[in-house]
Amino acid sequence: MKNRLFSIVVLLTLAALFLAACGSAPSADFAPTAESATEAAVAEPAAEAASIKVLAVETFLADIAQNVAGDRVKVDSLMPLGMDPHAFEPTPQDVVKIADSNLLIVNGAGFEEWLTKTLDNAGGERSVIEASAGLTSREEREGEEAVMSPEEKAEEVCVNLEGKTAEEEIVAGGDSASAVELHHHEEEAGGEEHEHEHELELLTLKLTAAADGSYSGYVKFDVEEDGEYLIAANGGTIQVTAADGSEMEVEETVPVNCNGLDGSVILDLEPGEYVIALSGLTSESTAFVAGSAGGHHHHEGDPHFWLDPLSVVKYVENIRDGLIAADPNGKDIYTQNAAAYIAQLNDLNGWIEQQVSAIPRERRLIVTNHESFGYFADRYSFKIIGTIIPSVSTGSSPSAQQMARLVDHIRETGAIAIFLETGSNPTLAEQVASETGVKVVSELYTHSTTEAGGNAPTYIEMMKYNVTQIVEGLK
Repeated sequence: MKNRLFSIVVLLTLAALFLAACGSAPSADFAPTAESATEAAVAEPAAEAASIKVLAVETFLADIAQNVAGDRVKVDSLMPLGMDPHAFEPTPQDVVKIADSNLLIVNGAGFEEWLTKTLDNAGGERSVIEASAGLTSREEREGEEAVMSPEEKAEEVCVNLEGKTAEEEIVAGGDSASAVELHHHEEEAGGEEHEHEHELELLTLKLTAAADGSYSGYVKFDVEEDGEYLIAANGGTIQVTAADGSEMEVEETVPVNCNGLDGSVILDLEPGEYVIALSGLTSESTAFVAGSAGGHHHHEGDPHFWLDPLSVVKYVENIRDGLIAADPNGKDIYTQNAAAYIAQLNDLNGWIEQQVSAIPRERRLIVTNHESFGYFADRYSFKIIGTIIPSVSTGSSPSAQQMARLVDHIRETGAIAIFLETGSNPTLAEQVASETGVKVVSELYTHSTTEAGGNAPTYIEMMKYNVTQIVEGLK
């Protein structure tokens, strides 16, 4: 029995040795399969990691940056998934994260309004990569002045004055020599002055009775910057005179009709002191406004460059260069990864062009929640005929006049859909839809990626999902 067991053990040992020898000596003509090559690659040691800590503000930006960083650096996101960057306010924990970073990646172009103050509070030293640096905003390309009708300008004035009351009363002078200077500075707590010259502040002017039963008054108006200025009262005639006595030409009459105002004028004024003469009014008191008409770079720059994949190529180049500056030893890795990701962005652009080609140009009319799709529209020949929130930020609110105008535009153009982003309140869009008969397409991902397995786990998947929703919504 012992001899038999010994024989079995010997045989098993010899078999094991034979198999081991076969496994360690492949034949000369052995060709690994794709699967075995992948396994071998996984088994190889990972590339050396860099010691820098990289933090990207937005989730989509973190994904873009991670594609450039590869395995060499882990890129963390400051904002959580699903966060609206327009509503983001850094917490003390966020400030700590920023303080602990060596490299901070931001979108730039004014998107992170809280950035300067937060960096001051965070202290420490870090490099900041502005991903959109070098890109030209739509407003700069098209010129600073928007083409607005007098009615649109009047509406803008009333929006700026919404909720304001004429609490301060000024007794106007009886002639130009006794003209009373308008108050443009208001003392705040601590003795500091707050500048009001370029804001539209509502005042009440007390006027002087004339022999014909009408009322008139004179006030001084100081201008410190070149630009367009709006002057409004409750009726009557408005005349503006320079210090040398010359009468200033009115550029435009604007039909403002709100807050006790009835009519206004816009003049292009240079720095200096002017006298505003009001005459022919029917009441002893009048609501009065004198301030900037918006000629001083009044456009908000649009920071949503990333919704155009070819603009993201610039993001990638800026991130690549910033990573190389912070970690020169990783130059080859960052350069190769950036080139590979740029190729993916070019492929994405081609894919979007193909998808959009299914929609005739005359049907590429979109209404969005706020002004975020401008660069996307420019790239793929869409026309944005209106927005629920008339701003590049989601923090603004539309007026009743703006909503009514949007309804009219939708009816005039024949647009068929309103596209909303995740997290946006659908109430106003549904109200517009009920009045116009258009459909509401919700849940576009424009400011944040999703968790793995969601609709938009990466920037590229985010863009593909949005394009699919837009194309389907316009068919």
